[in-house]
Amino acid sequence: MSYKKNYTSPYYQGDLIFILSVFLIISVVAVYGAQPSFSLLGFPGKQLIFYLLGILIVIGFIYFDLEQIEKLSIYLFIAGIVLLIVLKFSPESIAPVKNGAKSWFQLGSVTLQPSEFMKIGLIMMLASVISKANLKGSRSMREDIHLLLKIAGISAVPVGLIFMQDAGTAGICLFFVTVMVFLSGINWKLIAIIGGSGITLVLLVLFLVINFQDFSKEILHIKPYQINRVLTWVDPSQQTPNDKYQTDKALTAIGSGEIFGTGITNLKVYVPEGQTDFIFAVIGESFGFAGCAFVVIMFFFLVYRLVVLIDKIHPYNKFASYFCVGYTALIVIHTFQNIGMNLSLMPVTGVPLLFISYGGSSVLSTLIGFAIVYNASCQLTKYKGYMFK
Repeated sequence: MSYKKNYTSPYYQGDLIFILSVFLIISVVAVYGAQPSFSLLGFPGKQLIFYLLGILIVIGFIYFDLEQIEKLSIYLFIAGIVLLIVLKFSPESIAPVKNGAKSWFQLGSVTLQPSEFMKIGLIMMLASVISKANLKGSRSMREDIHLLLKIAGISAVPVGLIFMQDAGTAGICLFFVTVMVFLSGINWKLIAIIGGSGITLVLLVLFLVINFQDFSKEILHIKPYQINRVLTWVDPSQQTPNDKYQTDKALTAIGSGEIFGTGITNLKVYVPEGQTDFIFAVIGESFGFAGCAFVVIMFFFLVYRLVVLIDKIHPYNKFASYFCVGYTALIVIHTFQNIGMNLSLMPVTGVPLLFISYGGSSVLSTLIGFAIVYNASCQLTKYKGYMFK
């Protein structure tokens, strides 16, 4: 009598593979709807290539231990800062200003946006620092203050450099840094001070932008187009036809999709930057309310999976747990901001919809983060297997 052992490899994480596969299909199809092309050199073909490269990164990361990945944090963090500094002082011939922001290297047909990779490097670095601070268990107030200063010191340089290039991306960084601080075990009194200070700072900046625009431009170095976005968001009556053009087109596209959409080949509404910032509007017109709801549900599914992973892997590997905290916060704020600006509920900031929007830097950096999450999930399966042997 033959006996077949029931064994599933820990490297097979079916739900994460399913999520990534669905996002790949949605992304390539939506990008095709925004920029129809049958060529590999067209937007849909390039997006597929970016995804395939990202999947190779995910597979490659499987062969690293989480301890090895943690050791890479400092190198990726420093490399990100160096790229941001080089970008700041590069001539416009290789770092052109696009949409009012100098955020990309343009080397022939290859475009690189350092801030996208810096976000992952910063999350890794902070996860490493916070996990080491928690090795002893409970901490004193003095140790909490020391940890807080470390986090602030690590975050200040990259966030400052990104802010000089793109305030929207800098805001994204501040959000996930804040979430990681809140979940780092720091004393609630310090958390209250940080939270109150953060809210006060945001309100102060908004007050200055709205009431003292010259001061905001000259002292805070906030660009005129960014001030205009805030003003038109706070008071839509101030919007000119040009200000409303993108959001009006996005809302028209989403509304015209009705329940089930017009189909990917029957799009009638032209949405500027439809393959990047306004990809959700393209999905809305193509697949209607049903398609939009499906995309949102998939993001909820991913976030739920990450939250469960955060809790379960924490006893085994704190670095992985805190990285998942930062990565989850990154996905949540990108999704909220991008869909919000497509629905005219949030100011237009040029924030992509992760996993979906076109862009090599966005896709590859997002999948580097996903690779670490996938590795953590594999390691958790191994840990559980060892426990029950």
